[in-house]
Amino acid sequence: MNAASNVRICLVTLGLALGCYGLASATAELNTVPRPAFPADPAKIAPPAGDVPGWLQAIPLFRSDLESNHALMAALQTVQRAKPGGGASPDNVRARSRVRQALSSAPYDADLWLALALLESQHDPSGPAMLEALKMTYFTAPNDTRLMPVRLDTATQFDALVDPDLAELARGDIRLMLTRRADLKPAVVLAYRRASKQGKEFLEQAVKAIEPSFVATLRG
Repeated sequence: MNAASNVRICLVTLGLALGCYGLASATAELNTVPRPAFPADPAKIAPPAGDVPGWLQAIPLFRSDLESNHALMAALQTVQRAKPGGGASPDNVRARSRVRQALSSAPYDADLWLALALLESQHDPSGPAMLEALKMTYFTAPNDTRLMPVRLDTATQFDALVDPDLAELARGDIRLMLTRRADLKPAVVLAYRRASKQGKEFLEQAVKAIEPSFVATLRG
C-alpha cells in the first residue's frame, strides 16, 4: 500500500468521524429542551416535564454545553421528586454524579454549582460538599441576580451560614437585592419564612444593617 492510499484512508476515516460528530450533535440539538431557570420563589423550582433522555449521557464527548443543560435538568427533576426529610435517594446519587461530571468540563457554570448545592442539601445539609458547592455559585457568578433568591434560601434554610465566608457572601446578595433590585425584596421575605432559627436571625441582622425599615416587612 503506497503513501497516497494511506492518505486517502486517513481522509475517509476523518470524514466518517466528522460525520458521526455532526449527526450526534444535530440529534442532541433536536432532542434538547430549554435550559430551566431558577425562580424568585425557591419553592417553585419547575424543571421541564418528562425525564432527560438517558442516551444523551454519551454527548459530553461532543457537546459539553448540552450535557451541562441535561445535567441541570436531571438535577432539578431530582430535587423536585425528593420527599421532605427523605435523605439521599439513588436518583440523588446519580444526579450528583452527573452534575459533577458536567462541572469537570464546565467549572464556571454557576447554575450547575447551585443545582449541586441543592442535591447535597438533600444528602447532607451540613456537610462540607454542600457548603463548597454553594460557595462556588458565588465565586462563579457573584452578581447574577437570577440565582440570588435560591442561593439565599439555601444558605439560610440549611445553616450554611456557620461558614463565615458564606455569611459574608450572602450579605452581599442581600445588599444588592434590597438596594438595587427592589423586585427581589419579596424573595428576601420568602427566604426568611423558610429559614432556620439561625437563618432568621442572620437575615434580621443583615437587613437591619442595610435597610432598617424593611425589618418589619421581613417579620410580617
